[in-house]
Amino acid sequence: MSNESGTRSAVFRSPQAYAEHEGDRQFATTLARGLELLRCFTPAQPVLGNKDLAQRLSLPRPTVSRLVYTLMCMGYLAQDRDSGKYRLGSAVLSLGFPLLETFPVRQRARAGMLELAQQVRGTVAIAIRDRLDMVCIEVTRGGERTGHPIDIGRTYSMVGTAVGRAYLAVCSPQERQAILNEIQVKAPDEWTRHKDRLLNALAEYGRWGCCTSVGEVYPDVQAVAVPLGRLDRGELGAINASFQRRTLNERWLLEDVGPKLIDLARRLA
Repeated sequence: MSNESGTRSAVFRSPQAYAEHEGDRQFATTLARGLELLRCFTPAQPVLGNKDLAQRLSLPRPTVSRLVYTLMCMGYLAQDRDSGKYRLGSAVLSLGFPLLETFPVRQRARAGMLELAQQVRGTVAIAIRDRLDMVCIEVTRGGERTGHPIDIGRTYSMVGTAVGRAYLAVCSPQERQAILNEIQVKAPDEWTRHKDRLLNALAEYGRWGCCTSVGEVYPDVQAVAVPLGRLDRGELGAINASFQRRTLNERWLLEDVGPKLIDLARRLA
């Protein structure tokens, strides 16, 4: 994840996101469409209109209009006063808090994360999988919030970031291959861009016990990450330290920062 976040700014969420469930009579397509609509809003594009949403979802505008109306009635969308378009409502935030509270590792890790962040003058964060991305559940910073910041709830490239690679490194071979196959089908550009460095990082994991990403998502960002194993709810997690606006140095990440991060991960196990 790292500051090398790789957050998407204009993702087009076509029905491909749930095409695999076509024909499944238990699958509620209308609900899936509403949830995908909410995921269209990003920090880069927090306000969207019906036309924007219809394009991103590949749905007719009347369908989108009904979804928007329903989500507004439920508090998950709100109308922007200036543009008349829509933004996420406070009900979305209230959904996230109970989930975060199911990860006590966040509280256990804070002191150690802050100590490491200040020691290496970087940002330390924990992330878990969100479909084909990684999502941050805890962050500490050793300096100012700058450039490409990491924040709780942001999603990041799985194949392009150190934290995503560390996650993949600790998956079972069968699970890892299934994820990589899905990425090749659903995010081919992402796969083409990062596959060589990703596969090299996975091959080197056994030697170093950590994974890196150096200037790959953003040219001024570098990071190192290690797996955390299974967290409180049984989900796999990973922890990383990321840096920006300093000379890229993979050897420093592997030999200096990596061992410190490995030590912290062991203390949290």
